[in-house]
Amino acid sequence: MTVDEMNARLSQFGQQATDLTDILTQIGSEITGQIKRNAPVDTGALKASISFQVGMNSLELEMLNYGIFQNYGVKGTENDPGAISTPDGIFGVAAGYKFQFKSQTIGGSLPFPVRRSIAQRGLKPKQFFNLRDITDEVVERLTEELIRPI
Repeated sequence: MTVDEMNARLSQFGQQATDLTDILTQIGSEITGQIKRNAPVDTGALKASISFQVGMNSLELEMLNYGIFQNYGVKGTENDPGAISTPDGIFGVAAGYKFQFKSQTIGGSLPFPVRRSIAQRGLKPKQFFNLRDITDEVVERLTEELIRPI
């Protein structure tokens, strides 16, 4: 390899390392596909809402708000059906937190008795994604892509 060829490869690596859009788009597409395949389906609204947005150096996963409660479960005001504790830093909530409604009823379009029952009894988790696994996968894939020969 000549010096010019080496400089060209280093230049390409610098561009690849500063603009991760293409890599993150591919990773985001694959991860959202996995999450959609595992998502619980009643009306299909949650599954249809799962998407991602890519910035120059960022990847954001998006879904309807209740997807978080479906995934982690909710501790009821009267009992805990096995809600899962949150991992570090998720949604700005401290590690180990269990979601819980603070009143006897919750909002939403469900009939009042159903909303009240969920608030009191809680909601058993239907885990369809794991943020730690997603984070590990993104880091691993970025590492593979950045060290791969150009």
